[in-house]
Amino acid sequence: MTQIRRRWMAIFVAAMFMLVAAPAVAEEGDGDPELPSVDEVNEHLDDLYRSESSKAEMTMTIVTERRGTRVLEMEAWTKGEDDALFVIRSPAREAGTATLRTEEGLWNYAPRADRLVRVPTGMLSDDWMGSHLTNDDLVQETGYRDDYDVELEWGEEEGERVLVANMTPKPQAPVVYTRVVYSLDAEHWTPRSAEFYDGDRLVRTITFSDVREVEGRQVPHRMEVQPEDKPGESTTLEYSALEFDLDVDDAIFTRRGLRRIAR
Repeated sequence: MTQIRRRWMAIFVAAMFMLVAAPAVAEEGDGDPELPSVDEVNEHLDDLYRSESSKAEMTMTIVTERRGTRVLEMEAWTKGEDDALFVIRSPAREAGTATLRTEEGLWNYAPRADRLVRVPTGMLSDDWMGSHLTNDDLVQETGYRDDYDVELEWGEEEGERVLVANMTPKPQAPVVYTRVVYSLDAEHWTPRSAEFYDGDRLVRTITFSDVREVEGRQVPHRMEVQPEDKPGESTTLEYSALEFDLDVDDAIFTRRGLRRIAR
């Protein structure tokens, strides 16, 4: 069975949740239970938002100093290892704007001009639709499984034990951040937060909440991104619907299919 190995930020963050197999893990502290293996955590997180296919409906709320508050209603589909499509449904002035990912690359679609533009690798770190998420976040061009090494250790947050995953990029990996630190629920390994660093500088923090069970999985349905250099600004993504293993037509991941779905 083919498994999706690339993250979708929500699906965005499934691949933000794919951890990389590494040969070493941190030692347990006194009184802590035995650490799970990295492979076990990888497999769990790999399947958290992923399956053969998926469909989601979500709301993205973007708060910036320059543009105030904007709310986008979106739909998203994934299938196989590489295919992903995100379409904005409202507000009306942005409806039909879409982002398509296939094994051939990444494209943005502007419905008013009926124009499909390929996104070069150098623009993966650019923001998506004025949010605090990047093109790479949305479709996860970067694969954590392939590009990062991870070490696990026990930690504590608000008096509760958490599983901490410290991720560092492999040599020559095409990644934006020099370190990513995930905090996971100790029992279910559900993501609680993620910190992204550039050197020693914290760049942004993502907080996950509203955990609901979907087909036996404990899945966060809300994530909030807070940039460290812009206090008061944020981007919040909330799922109103999330389905796995449904019949998704391959044709929607083509240029013609994108135009049909977007209109």
